[in-house]
Amino acid sequence: MMSLGTKVKQYREAKRLSQDDLALRLDVTQSTISNIESDKSIPNSMLLSRIAKELDVDMNQLFDDKVTNVSNIEKNDGVVNTGSGTINMQSPELIESILKNQEQIAHLIDSQNKLIEKLFKK
Repeated sequence: MMSLGTKVKQYREAKRLSQDDLALRLDVTQSTISNIESDKSIPNSMLLSRIAKELDVDMNQLFDDKVTNVSNIEKNDGVVNTGSGTINMQSPELIESILKNQEQIAHLIDSQNKLIEKLFKK
C-alpha cells in the first residue's frame, strides 16, 4: 500500500517538477511539500484538491491503491488505464459533494479561528 505522500512525490516527479516548483504553484513553502511527501503532514482537503489539479490527476488517484505506477497511466475522459485494468474515475456528483462539504468545513474552521482570536484578545 503506497502512502499519499509517496504518490504525490511520484506524480510530481512524473511532471518533472521540483518540490520548489510545486510549492511556488501552490503558494506554499517547499518544506510543506517535503512534509507531505515524507508523510510528516497530511494536506487539508483544499490543498489536496489544488495539488491534484497542479499534478493533472484526479484526487481519487492519490488514494486509490490500484493506481500505483504513474508511468503506465493514461487519462482519457475520466477513465484511468493502469495497464492492469481500467478504473472509472468519473463521479462528478460525489466530487462536487465532497468539495462542497470541504468548503463548509474550511469556513467553519475559519470562523472558529476568528472566535478564538477574539477570545484571546479579551
